[in-house]
Amino acid sequence: MTKNILRSAIAAVVGILVAFGLIWLAQYAGSEISPDVYDPESGEILIPVGSTIALIAGWFIGTFAGGWLAMRVSAGTGAGWVVAGSVMGAALYRAVTLADTWWIMALGVAVPLVAVWLAQRAASVVTD
Repeated sequence: MTKNILRSAIAAVVGILVAFGLIWLAQYAGSEISPDVYDPESGEILIPVGSTIALIAGWFIGTFAGGWLAMRVSAGTGAGWVVAGSVMGAALYRAVTLADTWWIMALGVAVPLVAVWLAQRAASVVTD
């Protein structure tokens, strides 16, 4: 019993690290392709659509990969859902602190949920 809990906890931590690493890579690629623009008149940093699309893609890819890995390592589904919860929490924190629009907040919840659900299906297909 203790080994299963420890295995799930380690799997969740590794999945979270993988997820956030992939999200960081997607954000980096998005900022290289479509860099932020400083508006001297308003003093704001304008974030282009390309960077936002890269961030949303990063949420999906990171959650899917981290969740799938956590599910496979833990031999259960709970660790993958923990990964999705951490990505959703970080996405909502980012959206609130940067005062993003409502649809970014909605996607910050919906995209990781869809990704972990697909990861769960993919992990179960491999094990069956």
